[in-house]
Amino acid sequence: MKGKKLNIWTSSSFFIFLTYLIFLVYPIIIVLKQALIHEGQFSLANFEDFFSKSYYSETLVNSFNVSITSTVTSLVLGTLLAYLFSIYDFKGKKFLQILIIIASMSAPFVGAYSWILLLGRNGVITKFLTNALHLPAIDIYGFKGIVLVFTLQLFPLVFLYVAGAMKRIDHSLLEAAENMGVFGFKRMITVILPLLVPTLLAAALLVFMRAFSDFGTPMLIGEGYRTFPVLIYNQFISEVGGNSAFASALAIMAIIIALTIFLIQKYISNRYSFSMNSLHPIEPKKITKGKMVAIYATVYGIVLFSVLPQLFLIYTSFLKTSGMVFVKGYSLNSYKIAFNRMGATIFNTIRIPLIALILVVLFASFISYLAVRKRNLFTNLIDSLSMVPYIVPGTVLALPLSLHSIQVSSEVASL
Repeated sequence: MKGKKLNIWTSSSFFIFLTYLIFLVYPIIIVLKQALIHEGQFSLANFEDFFSKSYYSETLVNSFNVSITSTVTSLVLGTLLAYLFSIYDFKGKKFLQILIIIASMSAPFVGAYSWILLLGRNGVITKFLTNALHLPAIDIYGFKGIVLVFTLQLFPLVFLYVAGAMKRIDHSLLEAAENMGVFGFKRMITVILPLLVPTLLAAALLVFMRAFSDFGTPMLIGEGYRTFPVLIYNQFISEVGGNSAFASALAIMAIIIALTIFLIQKYISNRYSFSMNSLHPIEPKKITKGKMVAIYATVYGIVLFSVLPQLFLIYTSFLKTSGMVFVKGYSLNSYKIAFNRMGATIFNTIRIPLIALILVVLFASFISYLAVRKRNLFTNLIDSLSMVPYIVPGTVLALPLSLHSIQVSSEVASL
């Protein structure tokens, strides 16, 4: 009976491992073959082409600049908010936590489009600043706009990571720091931040990879500020005929970069890793009158500004329109038009993520159980392969699947 159970778990592990090979490893092999094989021979021409032209290297530098800057700003905002939420007790905390989660849920295209409506050349805030206050307009396009959108979309991830870690810090450490005369910002820097290093490293990797692989935001508000995912897409699908081989070479470079960053983060994280057990969790304290204004202004200001795009989209969705122009009054006509024109699209938008969510939960739960309770050769390989989607940008992973589908379609058509 024992051997039978072992065979069942081994068979399950092999099935999952085979699934990973088909949908994760095989697509990457397709990309590698497309990038290195030219007319049946091994060739580095695509990579030589990349490094020989400053146009492409500048694009890579742009992606690093955007991703690193967005990671730093997201870490600052997310850590600051998590600290204030954990240390101080103020009104509306649960409501603000819900808003923070909502701020991270908008799709990249939606977030970028919303900020164009607010801070674009004809945006609501832009017109108010220029017409009413006679101030210079804020330029939402380019590097600054991309970083702004990334920061406001990704700092909630840091907040969730750090807020969870703050619950594991023992309150006696803070009391000991106070007894030694360490208070406020100095206590946060010298006591709390060192305890959060592993958490901050994990959050930084997640934010960096999300920013590095994002396609929608730079595509909408980049305006000539090229980033790597957009470059890959333009090379693969171009109005004048895409170069899939060169796009594959770019995809391989993106995988190498992501893998390198992941290994560096893992090395640093393992070096500074430690466990915390909180016997006396931090208890939020009441805000003194001297700090009340500053804390409320910081917390409510950041959170409300981050959900401003969602609030503005909700508001404009109820406005009456005449063609492409808003008119006075409110109406549900926009919703009627949306459901009439995009009924199937809306259904697919709900159906596909729902199916993916169910599959992810089932696979993740089963894989976790196998990795912890039923370890064997396949579970060790599965545990390693599970990090592939984490470090490989979505645009890169979608490219080989598209290449494969095109090849299959061509072969079917030739028959």
